[in-house]
Amino acid sequence: MNDHDKREFMSELNLAFEAARQPLPSPQVLRLFFDRLAPYPLPMVLTAIGRHIDTSEFAPTPASILKHLPKMSDGRPEPDEAWAIAIRSADERETVVWTQEIAEAWAIASPVFDGDEIGARMAFKAAYARIVDRNRGANLPPQWVVSQGFDAQRRIEVVEQAVRAGRLQLTHAQAVVPLLTGESDPVPTVDVEANLARLKAIVARVGRAQARASAEKSARAREDAEHTAELKRETARRVAGYQAEVWA
Repeated sequence: MNDHDKREFMSELNLAFEAARQPLPSPQVLRLFFDRLAPYPLPMVLTAIGRHIDTSEFAPTPASILKHLPKMSDGRPEPDEAWAIAIRSADERETVVWTQEIAEAWAIASPVFDGDEIGARMAFKAAYARIVDRNRGANLPPQWVVSQGFDAQRRIEVVEQAVRAGRLQLTHAQAVVPLLTGESDPVPTVDVEANLARLKAIVARVGRAQARASAEKSARAREDAEHTAELKRETARRVAGYQAEVWA
């Protein structure tokens, strides 16, 4: 949401408080509502408030509305996935695209990896959880970086996969491309320009796919909001009709 959405957001939130027969909270608390829900599109937030009205007898809180919204990922791998990424770096030929948090946790666990893989895994997961919690508390986003191995062909493949997954931006990929003719290739056999063009094409396809997914998600949210609004109007008509009969 943005500042232009505040009026419609406040109107729906006011309706939720009226339905619970509670007054609106202070301006400071209302700002807290908006700040916590701002990462989501307005139609999704309106739908979530409507679902709260339908399922709860109490006035809403930011947490109660967030329960009806999809959990937003910050892009960090879960511990098991992070471990699977980290152990690839044990092979010096392998290029690894990982977060600095994974690299930091691996530096703690790797000294015992050769003799005790289970112990290393436990140490890694504990360190990774601690590092991620620390960085999340400091509002630091994950930073994906490339740890290059000796196998030049694998560098190409791994970088392409990372670009497709949205974990590596083209500028980062470009920094790796000039190094694709590494020491493992005595004769330069890698077409750097062709690989760069291929990476650009991948980035373009990923961008178009993300745009389509975002548009479809917003459309579904608008449909949900319209459906909820229609249900509310129908309920209001029924209540008005019932009251007219009672007081006739």
